[in-house]
Amino acid sequence: MLIALALGATACGNDGPTAPDLSALGKPGKTAEFKSGDGSLRFRHPKSWVVAGGQAPQVATLASGSALAAIYAYPREDLGTDPAAVEASRKRIIASLEVRAPGFLLQGSEITRVDGSPAVEIRGRGLVGGTVVRTRSVHVYKDATEWVIDAYARPASFRAANRIAFEPLLRTARLAGRVPKEEG
Repeated sequence: MLIALALGATACGNDGPTAPDLSALGKPGKTAEFKSGDGSLRFRHPKSWVVAGGQAPQVATLASGSALAAIYAYPREDLGTDPAAVEASRKRIIASLEVRAPGFLLQGSEITRVDGSPAVEIRGRGLVGGTVVRTRSVHVYKDATEWVIDAYARPASFRAANRIAFEPLLRTARLAGRVPKEEG
């Protein structure tokens, strides 16, 4: 009984430390470089964000609050990188989304370049774990590898996440033309 009273007295009038806001995005500022164990992937990221290696086909994740970028590498089945082949890939990705994610709202797509290689970018809105998110998925065609960088965040924080972490990741990404070796 004395212990319960003592514990109650210590909490009385003292709210204690405030828990961190786990939904808040890490701030921009100093950056660090992530390099996968076999060197197949490198990129810069804000130090205030959490980065981790992944298990194949996932190579890495970059996260803060409700924002996440996941990076995957797959062997390419279609090795074409000429404009017609990349446009055909863009159309296949969109058709695949219509089947796999019927509630996905396509907001735009374009052909671009990442690390000097042709890429297809798909932007839209969808659900992740029942939560509405804005997404940016970039498929990079580098030699015999298709790198997929899937980035998403809640709509209210997407613009900031894109500016703070997603854009710098895409701008600084260095991707090998091979599927990463399994570690272990």
